[in-house]
Amino acid sequence: MTDIYLGPKRYVQLPGALSDAGSQLKGFGRRPMILCDELVRSILRPLLEQPLQSAGIAPYFALFGVECSLAEVARLTAIGRSEKADFIVGTGGGKAIDTARAVAGRLDLPLVTIPTSAATCSAASTVSVIYENGIRTDTINGKAAELVLVDSTIVAAAPSRLIAAGMGDTLAKWYEGKPTYDQTPDPAPSLQAALALSIQAKETIFECGRAAKQDVDAGRNSPAVEKMIEANILMAGIIGGIGGRTFRVALAHALLYGLTILPQVHHYLHGEVVSYGLVVQSWLERNEAELDRLIFFFSQLGLPVTLAEMDIHDLGDPLFREGLRLTCARGSSAHNLTCPVDEKILLQAIQAVEERVRQIRA
Repeated sequence: MTDIYLGPKRYVQLPGALSDAGSQLKGFGRRPMILCDELVRSILRPLLEQPLQSAGIAPYFALFGVECSLAEVARLTAIGRSEKADFIVGTGGGKAIDTARAVAGRLDLPLVTIPTSAATCSAASTVSVIYENGIRTDTINGKAAELVLVDSTIVAAAPSRLIAAGMGDTLAKWYEGKPTYDQTPDPAPSLQAALALSIQAKETIFECGRAAKQDVDAGRNSPAVEKMIEANILMAGIIGGIGGRTFRVALAHALLYGLTILPQVHHYLHGEVVSYGLVVQSWLERNEAELDRLIFFFSQLGLPVTLAEMDIHDLGDPLFREGLRLTCARGSSAHNLTCPVDEKILLQAIQAVEERVRQIRA
């Protein structure tokens, strides 16, 4: 049996896309609840109010809290009911959009996503990652967006740190998906397609990623930036959709979720910590060519390749060791690799990466 999700029903990406938001959204209802944090609301509300009003749409802007938690989903679900929302709009970054997806699912309403950064593929995904006090507790499947509306002018104006983090997270589609693909006998056509798309995304990022970051730093929206936005949001979302559980995560995401036990890690973006995890995973797999390639490329993008670059300085810290234990716990995606992984092996890999980075930068 094949049971897959392909992606959003529609994906629109172009500069100034929000100027046409009224005609794009009016087919979904007249009373959307728009989830956004305060910063995103300050950016989007002035751009959305006139086009939506002209289309006869009366939005309710609901402030999103700190994280995508069950309590936050319940709170916003109740607001959606009380405001008689007839569709949900998730805006901003991954956690807010993940929450909007869960709320839309509980209310059984259409979902529209308007990402303001390219740091994750959440806008084009069906997955919501659930956190409690900064610690991941679950990953649940939810609604696909009826529409992903990407105003690339807004995304290109976001700090370059965000698009760089998205590149690291999108590269994980290949680096983490390939080991599980290689262990799958007679892979289905959908899984083969996920692999092919992940290769294309990887090539696009290595070809255009550095130029895209430079253009964002210079305040330019360029063809390279447009390609990175599409790769980080649309392609990554589709890869995760058609690849499913077989083609999703391995050591890099397991390490991310393990290290979230450390308070300082919460100051770093999802894709930043995943990028570091990809470097460690490449060492575990003894893939020296990819290891060096990632260290060099991530260093150019300002992504972390050492523990110190994530404000982790004490390898003997009991909390850090607990993070390694959680990473390697039974059932963890760390065991999707073809090589064995336990706390001791993982610590040795981390130490080896530190030494390799020192050698390269010497």
